[in-house]
Amino acid sequence: MRRIRTHLNLIFVVILTMALSISGAISYLRTEQRLEEELKSYEQRMRLRMETVVPGVLWNFDDIQLARVLDAEMSYEAITTLEVYNGDSFLDGRQRGPDGQINKLDHAVLEKNSPSFALNFSGAESQKVLGHVRFESNRKLIQQQLREQVLEKIIEIIILDLLVVLALSRSLQQIVIRPLALLRDRINQIAERDINYNNIDLPRNPYQEIDEVSIGYNRIAHRLQDDVANLSRTEAQMRQAKEEAELALRQLQEAQKNLVQSEKMASLGSLVAGIAHEINTPVGVILTSASVLRDESVKFRQMIEDGQVKKSDVLSYGETAEQSSSLILSNATRAADLIQSFKRVAVDQTSEVKRDFELKAYLNEILLSLRPLTKHAAVQIVIDCPDEIKIDSYPGAFSQILTNLLQNALLHAFGPNNETGRQNTITIAAHEEAGETVLNFSDNGQGIAANIIDKVFDPFFTTKRANGGSGLGLNIVFNLVTQTLGGTIKVFSDLGLGTRFEMRIPTHGHK
Repeated sequence: MRRIRTHLNLIFVVILTMALSISGAISYLRTEQRLEEELKSYEQRMRLRMETVVPGVLWNFDDIQLARVLDAEMSYEAITTLEVYNGDSFLDGRQRGPDGQINKLDHAVLEKNSPSFALNFSGAESQKVLGHVRFESNRKLIQQQLREQVLEKIIEIIILDLLVVLALSRSLQQIVIRPLALLRDRINQIAERDINYNNIDLPRNPYQEIDEVSIGYNRIAHRLQDDVANLSRTEAQMRQAKEEAELALRQLQEAQKNLVQSEKMASLGSLVAGIAHEINTPVGVILTSASVLRDESVKFRQMIEDGQVKKSDVLSYGETAEQSSSLILSNATRAADLIQSFKRVAVDQTSEVKRDFELKAYLNEILLSLRPLTKHAAVQIVIDCPDEIKIDSYPGAFSQILTNLLQNALLHAFGPNNETGRQNTITIAAHEEAGETVLNFSDNGQGIAANIIDKVFDPFFTTKRANGGSGLGLNIVFNLVTQTLGGTIKVFSDLGLGTRFEMRIPTHGHK
């Protein structure tokens, strides 16, 4: 990433160099033109002088004066060779050596095509050509002067560039870079939350543009300071609110846990009451049969003691004893089955112990324990489950799930009057699929309205609160399926056609 100082220095150096280069080029061309014009002007003046002086010298054969004229003309450094001819014969000449020394020529050295001019002598009657002059000029002096000028211009450009860079760098450092660096440091401190807000302001700047930036930053910094203070207060309030919400959540969870436990105990209590009522019948039959058997036994013993026993009396007593024993045995077995089923289901619901069990047999045990709940309901319960399905899971959860679904169906699915005219049926079907046991609990009752089907698993949501509904039954089912058993549950319903709960539960249990 480029720096402002470097970039501006480069721009100014390039602009200055280009400007000075253009100026130098113009000066170079003008100087070259001036020197060329000076050389031509000197050549013309030299020709004029020599045309005026030398013919008289030649006419008078004054060699000394000719030498003086040649030496005088060779004083201009651009003239390197000068030769004078009398007619076509070489008369005298001068040549500038490499060291700048002027040497006398003894013979001609210039080519015939070299620049020359005639020497005419004007007499009283006519004009006569006495000879001519050849000369050679060297432009090395011009080129040297131009090179010196270029070198001086380059040195001038370098010096001016250095001065501009130094002056601009110092000015930028004082005017722009230092205020920007201070602004950068303050912004970084604010970003890292490492700033003393008592010393947050930037100092005022004598330059209007920088001062406006400083004022804008100070306004933003003070607003940020206020925002940070407000944010700190808000964070403290939110932290307190979070703690209060967490406390309320824990209390709510504890209350929900207590309500769920109360729901379980209420369900278990209802089951106990139903089982107790169901057992009353076989126990009453047992008591009646035992009482009849006892009375007949006392009567038969009295007859034996009195010696009045007849064969018909013995046969009658035997028949009574056999019938009473049969009634006592069958009703005791029935009561024992009810008690054993209730014991297993009740223990499973309260212990939450994981074990292997056969699903179909356990479903039958659960329905047997729930028979007091369904005994007086005009509902047919159908179990469609293969005998070979074995699950390693929590049977108590299954018992609670089936109990709550059955109570929910009896409360919501079927109205007090069978208005549809069809047999009220609850079907419990199960099958294995890809390591899961798919358990479907369905009824052909009233169904669930589309606007409330998404709320059935919400806690405390019920449409039968006036009839004793707590709104926790299906919520308990949802939590048992998804958390305790590690499965999923979905509900499907068509209004007027029935409802189906589909549960997918790992066959080998949930860790």
